[in-house]
Amino acid sequence: MQVKEGKGEPHLIDGILFVHTTARRENNAANLDIIRQLSRYFGIEQSDIKLIRGRTNRKKTFSISKLK
Repeated sequence: MQVKEGKGEPHLIDGILFVHTTARRENNAANLDIIRQLSRYFGIEQSDIKLIRGRTNRKKTFSISKLK
């Protein structure tokens, strides 16, 4: 997954999911915003999404425990 600054809906390009956020990086706000967006995109609870790698990087890896 790749994070972009600014507004926009999550979208796939060449198998990579791009997510846009306007949230600040401080206090994990941007990561929490990304989790909220992934939750809506996949139609699952936020608690089913865990950040595995990339806490401070634009390239992130998430674990999703339930997909509908």
